[in-house]
Amino acid sequence: MIANPIPWPDGAKCAACITFDMDADSLIHIAHPNDGHSRVSAISMLQYGPKVAIPRIVESYRQLGIKQTFFVPAWCIEQYPQAIDAILEGGHELAHHGFLHEHPRELPDDEEAYWLDRGIEVIVKASGKRPRGWRAPLYNFSHRSADLLVSRGFDYDASLMGDDIPYLLECDAGRLVELPSHWGLDDWPQYVQSMDLDYMMPIRAPEQGFAAFAQ
Repeated sequence: MIANPIPWPDGAKCAACITFDMDADSLIHIAHPNDGHSRVSAISMLQYGPKVAIPRIVESYRQLGIKQTFFVPAWCIEQYPQAIDAILEGGHELAHHGFLHEHPRELPDDEEAYWLDRGIEVIVKASGKRPRGWRAPLYNFSHRSADLLVSRGFDYDASLMGDDIPYLLECDAGRLVELPSHWGLDDWPQYVQSMDLDYMMPIRAPEQGFAAFAQ
């Protein structure tokens, strides 16, 4: 079925990974800059991620011996240092996910570069390392994004949906490894219902939500 199969290590037939976007309440503040602070119910729902979910996930991964990647907006790194400490102490990767979950496709050239660089600075300060990977907020990869990432030394992107397996993304500045995803593999559309975020999805039961990932 796959015309360009990847030779996975140790004879494995396939590989899969689960990544997390810890957006927290950046979503409220980017969508509603004038009154986001007043949308307390939505903020409480989004703060569940850094305050409750991240410690549970990190502890589960410790017990399972798994290391994973967390894509986190730089604003969230600054706002929730305890969650970031837990991620880093668990040996997990801290990857770039914008500054305040801004959509690169909607930004002028200079602003996309500016917020990418600001995010890099915050990640370096928090982890001591430059980020290797990036996922565009809401997958809004722009026509400039690849060149900006390559020019800043990123190794991979995880925003696009052009294949079932990793592939090389060529651009004027060089190339990146693309780790593709798809909305059908994202839990956001299956569970989010929030008038404050302008998302009103039919919420799935846990077994229905898991079905998308089960073989």
